Amino acid sequence: MNSLKEEFEIVVELNPKASEKQVDHLKEDLAAEPGVLKESVTYISKEEGLQSLSTELGAQLMDIEMPNPLTDVVLFRMDAGAFSMERVSEIKEKFSQGRPEILEIYYQEGMVEGVLANLDRISWVFLGAGLLLASLALMLIYNAIRLSIYANRFLIRNMELVGASWSFIRRPFLSKSLKHGLVSALVAIIGLVLTYYLAADRLPEITQYFSYEYILYLVAVLVVSGMLINFISTWIVVTRFLKMQTNDLHL
Repeated sequence: MNSLKEEFEIVVELNPKASEKQVDHLKEDLAAEPGVLKESVTYISKEEGLQSLSTELGAQLMDIEMPNPLTDVVLFRMDAGAFSMERVSEIKEKFSQGRPEILEIYYQEGMVEGVLANLDRISWVFLGAGLLLASLALMLIYNAIRLSIYANRFLIRNMELVGASWSFIRRPFLSKSLKHGLVSALVAIIGLVLTYYLAADRLPEITQYFSYEYILYLVAVLVVSGMLINFISTWIVVTRFLKMQTNDLHL
């Protein structure tokens, strides 16, 4: 989502009479503006613009004998955390006044508003779906552990009857739960990595939305959460069986 916000380019159309010094000063001011990505401030001459346009529309565009209709421009993008229609409007109003080197500042306002609104909706949908899937996963994990330990309920009671402490009884179950959690996390990581590479092979542009730092963070979260969920669930289930009366174990 944040990467998509940072892809919107804002165009500053320059006055043909603007001097090189004015353009350099404008670029410095834009780069220093809070919320603007400094590395995104780029000067594009009208010749470069025409060349880029001919690449998209066809080389025959360059063969047409007519004046270049384009103007020199400066492009810049906003940081995702600072990106909003209000902030963009503030920058536009600020730089549109008292800057003779600027003819106009424009961006695809309607499209930006639509995309931002859709991003908000998609975020809520993903959040709801994520919470639902997480709840279902927790229920399945808990019930699977409960059924697994249920088969050893009499072993737990026998160990308790011969004087074993609760911590001693829990220890092997908790140790096994950590191993199972680690294995399940590794399986999930392998599945996600394979899915990522398959998707990247078909849609190469998807790779720009993922960084190695993000992937490492996701791997760490999967490992920690996988082990922690299994550990806590096992601790709860074993403790529940330890608290049961002998007659209840036969139910």
